[in-house]
Amino acid sequence: MDLQQVTRSQQLAALKMLKEAIVKCPPEVWDAPEDSDRFWFKAHHALYWAHRHLRATHRGFGSWKGHRRPRPGAPTSKDELIAYAEFIEDQLLSTGVILRQEKLEQEIADIRHIQQHTGELFERLGSRKGTILHWTEHVRRKPK
Repeated sequence: MDLQQVTRSQQLAALKMLKEAIVKCPPEVWDAPEDSDRFWFKAHHALYWAHRHLRATHRGFGSWKGHRRPRPGAPTSKDELIAYAEFIEDQLLSTGVILRQEKLEQEIADIRHIQQHTGELFERLGSRKGTILHWTEHVRRKPK
């Protein structure tokens, strides 16, 4: 297995776990007024920065046409965030995406960033709703 496959696998695993948290989040937690950082906003933040950093570390990574700047009082929907995550996954799996080796440290930091926020969201769902979420060790998919 080469470095490209390893980093792709871990990015896909991190995104899979974040998507699970998004899918399983109930409406009362999605935009809970007691949270200074709403669930939807934290999920959007993790996806936005993952996308932004992937564009900087990969050749051929495109823009997402569905992006809109989040606004207080107008939460991003689950469907929008799932579509965003799937767009990033598709970009990672596209044949034109090549990791710039000199950006490896940033790539690892990006994976850690997604996992930090995913862990926070997992904790929120577990403590408030008893939601059971799953660990994803790796995702091995062939490029499209």
